[in-house]
Amino acid sequence: MSEQLKLREAIPNDAQSLLDFLKKSSQQSDFISYDDMKDVKVSDEEISLDAIYRSEYDELIVADFDGQFVGYCRLENSDDNKVEFGVVVDKEFWNNGIASYLLEDALDWASDAPIKEIFLEVYKNNPVAIHIYQKYGFTTESETEKTLIMKKMV
Repeated sequence: MSEQLKLREAIPNDAQSLLDFLKKSSQQSDFISYDDMKDVKVSDEEISLDAIYRSEYDELIVADFDGQFVGYCRLENSDDNKVEFGVVVDKEFWNNGIASYLLEDALDWASDAPIKEIFLEVYKNNPVAIHIYQKYGFTTESETEKTLIMKKMV
């Protein structure tokens, strides 16, 4: 086993692996939910990944560890100037810097994209994630009872 982590843009052929990863990771944490995805067909996910791949306003990056997805991040178009960011890492791979690698790759992508702002929503009881976002320049814009809305200008 080569034990190499590779970050790369998701392609339509990744649909099944991505759905499997999301199902697994949703069972590891209260911070994500798979309920919206449980009825998604692989063919529909392939179409979605193709649209993301072709978009200049959307991006999906996977962290591939020896052929297995161990993380991913998504930048999803909110309007012509903003994208929403989200990141998920397999619990077995927490504390290995994967979220930071994904965030750095996403910020690199955003710097070349026609967007001006990245925003995200993070649970207040997730201090590790909040710390990572602050480390990369995100600031709190507002909050709800359970979450912080953070943003970063690109």
